[in-house]
Amino acid sequence: MRILTTILLAALLPLPAVAQGRFARATDIGRVDSIRSATLEEFRPYLVYTPPSYEDSTVTPQHYPVLYLLDGDGHFHSVSGLIQILGTGVNATYVVPEMIVVAIPNTARSRDLTPTRVERAPDGGPLPPALANTGGNARLFTFLQTELIPHIESQYRTLPYRVFVGHSLGGITVLNALYTIPETFNGYIAIDPSLWWDDRVLLRRAREYFASARLEGKALWVAQANTNTPGDTARNNHFEAITQFNAIMKTFDRSGLRYGFRYYDDDSHGSVPLIATYDALRFFFEGYGIAFPLVVERPALLTEHFRGVSTRLGVTIRPSEGMLRQFGQAMMGQDTAKAIEFGRMRVDLYPESYRAHEFLGDAYAAQGEVQQARTHYEHALARSAGNARIREKLDKLGSS
Repeated sequence: MRILTTILLAALLPLPAVAQGRFARATDIGRVDSIRSATLEEFRPYLVYTPPSYEDSTVTPQHYPVLYLLDGDGHFHSVSGLIQILGTGVNATYVVPEMIVVAIPNTARSRDLTPTRVERAPDGGPLPPALANTGGNARLFTFLQTELIPHIESQYRTLPYRVFVGHSLGGITVLNALYTIPETFNGYIAIDPSLWWDDRVLLRRAREYFASARLEGKALWVAQANTNTPGDTARNNHFEAITQFNAIMKTFDRSGLRYGFRYYDDDSHGSVPLIATYDALRFFFEGYGIAFPLVVERPALLTEHFRGVSTRLGVTIRPSEGMLRQFGQAMMGQDTAKAIEFGRMRVDLYPESYRAHEFLGDAYAAQGEVQQARTHYEHALARSAGNARIREKLDKLGSS
């Protein structure tokens, strides 16, 4: 019971002062906002990270998957950092899509992040004050489904692909969402979930649920930390419950769910969220990344690749204009013919982008194909009337 008490305390401790003051500083990488919730009868703050391309006026506006993050005041920076490094093309790295992150800070953590109301502490004793109000998952889910998600989708350019992430009590909240509102999210990440809660209530439901539910197109990643203490002979209910959940999934899951699990022997309950989120995103978007050398060898592979990605994820995802620009520019000084291929792909996908036409005009001009260059410069000028730079390029072609 000592281990469970330690985990319970960690789950209920307030965030340190540096995290609670994060709202004031979060504008460095995101936007701080709030919404009045009729369901929860309170204002709920939230934080939003948008990828760099979201405000990039030099490319065609994109639409993005959205990751909803519980305990958002504690994990906003680390998760948005992961999304940025893995999805924005740093060092030509595209292993997950660029995504919007919506972080949901706590107002009453034990209320919102528990599936059932409890009357006694896990050891059978009286409830600690922090557990006086529990069992609020259902109201939280109503808030998400009818208030926050519609609000985000009305304010931001989103794709119909959502990921839900939670740690500890947030982890059982994510699992309960999969049990009760599976249509709401596409991917569920439960990090070292507190499956001991209320005499393992969610664990006891798992076998029947996953044997009969239809969850095709959904994905679940469960992470288990090493919460065992060397030499401790006390029963570790937290660790046992997660182990049993994984065993149930291996034996009884007939739902069509795509399921992934990993035990992190070198990580504690507190340290596991970062690496688990990284692994979960790689799992959900397995096959999204494509090697730069393969693409530059055969540019058409990019179109084929994203067609396959869209089929696997059940939502249309295409190479961004920024990605095509990066590949095209990389080829301009090395292989003009391939730069033209990337330029054509960019124009096909983003025909109203004057910069796409301008780049293709540059590539044709470098190849010595004057008429093709003129055509695309004219298309560019038609979409950016009075653009002196493009007019100068056209005039130069006319005098050559």
